[in-house]
Amino acid sequence: MGSRDAKMLTFLTEYFYPEESSTAQLLTELAVELSESYDVSAVTNLPNYHDIDQHKAVSKRERHEDVSVRRLRGTRFDKDSLVLRIVNWLSFTLLTTLHLARRQTDVLLVVSNPPILPFAAWVKKRVSGTPYVYLIHDMYPDMPIGLGILSEDSLIARIWERGMRILYRDADRIVVLGGSMEDRLVEKMGADAGFDPEKVSVIPNWEDEEFIQPMAKTKNEFAAEQGTREKFTVLYSGNIGRFHELKTVIDAIDILEKQGREDIELLIIGEGARKEELIQYVTESDVKNIRFLPFQPRDRLPETLTCADASLVGIKPEMEGMCVSSKLYSSLAAGMPVLAVVGESDEVARVVREESCGEYISPSDAEKAAKTIALWADNPAEVSRYGQNARTALENNYTKAHAVEAYESLLSDII
Repeated sequence: MGSRDAKMLTFLTEYFYPEESSTAQLLTELAVELSESYDVSAVTNLPNYHDIDQHKAVSKRERHEDVSVRRLRGTRFDKDSLVLRIVNWLSFTLLTTLHLARRQTDVLLVVSNPPILPFAAWVKKRVSGTPYVYLIHDMYPDMPIGLGILSEDSLIARIWERGMRILYRDADRIVVLGGSMEDRLVEKMGADAGFDPEKVSVIPNWEDEEFIQPMAKTKNEFAAEQGTREKFTVLYSGNIGRFHELKTVIDAIDILEKQGREDIELLIIGEGARKEELIQYVTESDVKNIRFLPFQPRDRLPETLTCADASLVGIKPEMEGMCVSSKLYSSLAAGMPVLAVVGESDEVARVVREESCGEYISPSDAEKAAKTIALWADNPAEVSRYGQNARTALENNYTKAHAVEAYESLLSDII
């Protein structure tokens, strides 16, 4: 726990303990670790990531380990509706701005989701001079433009882009998750004389290497329950959002099925805006060796993430340099080969190549995906080698200890 005269560090995030989204888990773990050196608090919303979260009994104020948690009563409408999600963003950001006006802190750490939340930190800095660290998980308005939700030439996009440039310029430090994101940000702000690229730091996210460990399917109860011991199984576990790329591997399973490879399957675990669309696509394509399961409880993650033979990380190529999938780290922790269906210069593709822990597949290249999966199914030694390399990559680069050390160093330069 930080000493009595420890500097005050405040996290601003829509998702925090006890929620089970990757953002909530990562920021909760980071806050707890940093509370060893700082007086840490978190300003967050009431649970709302999953529908079931809204029924969790939580206090508006509590301490989670040594972190003081303040939950604001923002709206919690259906986040799969873009309009209602924007209402949630606006209400939480407004409440956060008002809350900060009545509170003092030495430094703010604000995450990019929801995308307008960092403006609360910017207002606080303008009013009281409080420095802020901007942690970018997703780049805006780049992502909605890349997804075709927003036109780059629209008035909203132009205003949003100008606002983001102000945030980037005024942030005391900016944290991105990978080199591709750093390249994109520095190039975007290259012509801005007021922007210092030296304040951008690459600090990857992580997976708890003790919580998630490689586990043989023969010892995995979830694998026994779901019958994945009998087939070579490719696993996708996580959010099924608008920017996730799963159709390439769905089509690959279709190809393999038509080739008589009934020994290979795809298991998709999770929820999200595109789940029903993908279920309909699989049904219309009449693919039998693809199954969908709902999100599983967190305490089963050590089993669910290791119940297969290979792990799919799929991101639409238009998202290249705008985010780094958290699926990468859980896949590495599980010690499984990574099937990286992403843009060619995406961070996930870079890691897979450099660490020799899987295969890069160009999105829409279902034929190559099918050949790769079949090759892995027929070569357990190759799968084992890739899996060992994956786990080594995690332990050498993507643990919580690596991230905490980097954040400690960054924060020591500010306060």
